[in-house]
Amino acid sequence: MGAVRFAFLVGLRTRWRSWLGMAVLIAVVGGFVLASLAAGRRTADAFPAFVAAHGYDAIVYASRPVPPVAKLPGVSTATEVVIPDTGQMTCACSRQIPVTGSGVVVVPPKAKSPFKLVSGRLPDPSAPDEVLASFTLQQDMGVRVGTVIHVPFEAPSQASAYNNANVGLPTPEGPDVALRVVGIEASEGEFPSGGVTVYELYPGPAFARSVLPRTAVDYQYLVRLRTGVAGLSRFDTETAALDLGTGSVGESNQDGQAASVAGSIHPQAVGWWILAALAGLVGLAVIGQSIARQSSNESEEYPVMAAIGASRWQFEALAMARNLVVGVAGAAGAVLVATLLSPLAPLGEARTAEISTGLRFDTLVLTLGAGAIVVVVLALGVWPAIRSARSWTGHPVIPSRPSAMVTYLAASGAPPSAVIGVSNALERRAGGTTTPLVSAVLGMILAVIALCGTGVFGASLSHLTATPELWGDPEQLSIQPPNPALLASLEHNPAVTGITTGVGAGEILINQRTVGAIAAAAVRGHLLFSNVDGHLPSGDHEIGLGVTTMRQVGAHLGSDVVVTVTLHSGRQRSLPFRVVSQDSFPELGGFVSLGTGALVTTAGLLRAVCPPSPQQGLCHQQTQQNASNGIRVSFVSGPRGQTAIRHYLTNNPSAASVPVTPTSLVNFGEAVNFPLIFGAMLAVFGAATLLHLLVVSVARRRREVGLLKVLGFVNRQIISSVAWQATTLALVGIVIGIPLGVVLGRATWNLFANNLGVVPVAVVPAWIVGLLAVGVVVVANVLAVTPALAATRSRPARLLQEA
Repeated sequence: MGAVRFAFLVGLRTRWRSWLGMAVLIAVVGGFVLASLAAGRRTADAFPAFVAAHGYDAIVYASRPVPPVAKLPGVSTATEVVIPDTGQMTCACSRQIPVTGSGVVVVPPKAKSPFKLVSGRLPDPSAPDEVLASFTLQQDMGVRVGTVIHVPFEAPSQASAYNNANVGLPTPEGPDVALRVVGIEASEGEFPSGGVTVYELYPGPAFARSVLPRTAVDYQYLVRLRTGVAGLSRFDTETAALDLGTGSVGESNQDGQAASVAGSIHPQAVGWWILAALAGLVGLAVIGQSIARQSSNESEEYPVMAAIGASRWQFEALAMARNLVVGVAGAAGAVLVATLLSPLAPLGEARTAEISTGLRFDTLVLTLGAGAIVVVVLALGVWPAIRSARSWTGHPVIPSRPSAMVTYLAASGAPPSAVIGVSNALERRAGGTTTPLVSAVLGMILAVIALCGTGVFGASLSHLTATPELWGDPEQLSIQPPNPALLASLEHNPAVTGITTGVGAGEILINQRTVGAIAAAAVRGHLLFSNVDGHLPSGDHEIGLGVTTMRQVGAHLGSDVVVTVTLHSGRQRSLPFRVVSQDSFPELGGFVSLGTGALVTTAGLLRAVCPPSPQQGLCHQQTQQNASNGIRVSFVSGPRGQTAIRHYLTNNPSAASVPVTPTSLVNFGEAVNFPLIFGAMLAVFGAATLLHLLVVSVARRRREVGLLKVLGFVNRQIISSVAWQATTLALVGIVIGIPLGVVLGRATWNLFANNLGVVPVAVVPAWIVGLLAVGVVVVANVLAVTPALAATRSRPARLLQEA
């Protein structure tokens, strides 16, 4: 062991640059992997943490104060906020602020804040004209700090008219105030969840004192329940029983919206974890090759050590001691890199929701990850250490074996540079003078697999966002609300292939969990919803569930679930339904969103809410009138169908619309661009690998270059032989890695699509495969030829000495 320690210290002093290069490589690769894992955890936790800090379980709406809400059983807190009635807001923005979904919210000074400050500052308590604007106003309208928004308010005398749904909104007669934005905020209701986008302004205390008394107002109670989601059913019943003498009272729970927002963010977390897996796969190849290259390079000193009595196990211990040192140093560097990269994540909605941005040390991921890096480095170094030790201590090694390809090239009169290059790439040699063939080939194959898998995933994601049929909108036109004349026109139009009516049934309980529901009937063709698995409901006892909802309620295809609905009398009724499909839903009016929701037939809804009684016919009529009706239409393909679509869009501009990509897919595509991020990772990996190559391989290349020069080769031939070697290895990696990468990419995409709740269709574009093949050959040549070029520039005397 004294000899091992001495040799280790000598190696540390003489080879510290190559050891440092390998530690840097491990730190870069491991840092990116750990950063991706931590980003996934941070993304997944962002919205739940936001809800815990600023969210609420339910909202109670009232036209007058309803203090009994705070005293209901199960209520933990009930924050009363005042909503002044407003008209059309205006500003110098990129778009006009819509009346629907926009408003001003006045929060009591000492109440728990329902929003998070995203940027800017809070309003000055003494300035009535300063407000916070929602991040949706910033994203959609271009509102920023300094923007002035003019808000006309209704007078107190207009309160009744404002709340009368049978007449239009009155012209505001109250104060018209110019509100200046001093900060951007985010509250739970503003996160897109498939319904109407919410645009809110939060003024300060001075506004409540000076402006609010001169406006008509409504009230909202932001309610937190002691038992959370589990108490919503009881709270619904208690709210419905409140004394309506204090004014009309309505209630909505936030469970469905929160699930939709969390569902739209979750794919980003999955994306980061997939990215970590792909980076780790490439990292195994990169680090494995660097360890094998380092072991082979240092084994050149073993003959001298063996001559003075060093044993094989001492060589192995020496190599493993080196691997332990660089592994620990690399793990420490990886933790530092991951911590420094942490402010870059999360992205998109998750970044808006995150309570605390900036540097984050994820104790779980980074501590376990650092240990895993050390273990992986040691595991990857075991075989190179054994192989190098056996090469110089008289133990048998795998004998050299000629390649049939090399024999064929030599026999066919190929240039010597080609024969030597292909031989170096394909022939396993006895002794320790070359980097192990298996390591080089395996590393190339793993890199190609990861690249190809990423390309398939990225192409499949682009295809998904461009194909509405895959995420729940097989129709080509949506009409909301419909009218009998328009429905009759569609039924008589020969270009129409499918008509589905009656979508949107509000919220129901499935296994005591609140779920948004759709009730639909096929007037022509089949139901226009995308089906992931099973078959769409057809009977009045069948139900289809979104992928996420199916997990939440603990159901599976063929199982029975208990559906609880609220009757017109206010009582609840429960019936069994059989789950027959796993569906992909679009974002539809706040009822369902991608992966969440339930689908029943219109007959099934009527069976549930209208039990047999003398009033059943009247119940059917009331249910169909109260439902949020709409029409989904599909058309024939080609010019005839497009002409018909344009006709209905032109003649019904306020009712007809084409499918819109769900928010979750838009956010995911913008926030986590797999090909771009993965390409950046590979570029950094390549730079770190090149650094280690330059440090370790130049001396070896000088020896090879010197030998070839002794044999009469010129620099051009030497570079050509290295290029042949790199190209051959790249082609082996391409031939084996691309098919495996396609299989991996398809499997990963199918897993992701099923988790997201869309129809899984993997796409393998030929141009991606071709571009990948060319790119791998080019990169392999750059990494191999660079050390050779550096070696050819050495002085001829030194090259001869090396030879």
